[in-house]
Amino acid sequence: MVDTSRIDLNLLATLEVLLAERNVTKAAAKLHLSQPAVSAQLARLRDLFDDPLLLPAQRGMTPTAKATELAPQLREALDRVRSTLQSHR
Repeated sequence: MVDTSRIDLNLLATLEVLLAERNVTKAAAKLHLSQPAVSAQLARLRDLFDDPLLLPAQRGMTPTAKATELAPQLREALDRVRSTLQSHR
């Protein structure tokens, strides 16, 4: 069983942007955060998922197999959260 008390929804939103941008600096700009803040969040995500998630590449970063597998489920879950919040405004 996963310890859900360690999960911060902001971390999952950061992961979604990191997977889309494949670059910490670009993700930070899109999230209106500093690059060190996004790097720290990526470190927490790596710990949470026990996987590096994104590996340095010649240009940007390359997602691991686990990150690639998580991406559609993550997008769907966050879309549901956004939809729920939007419908109850």
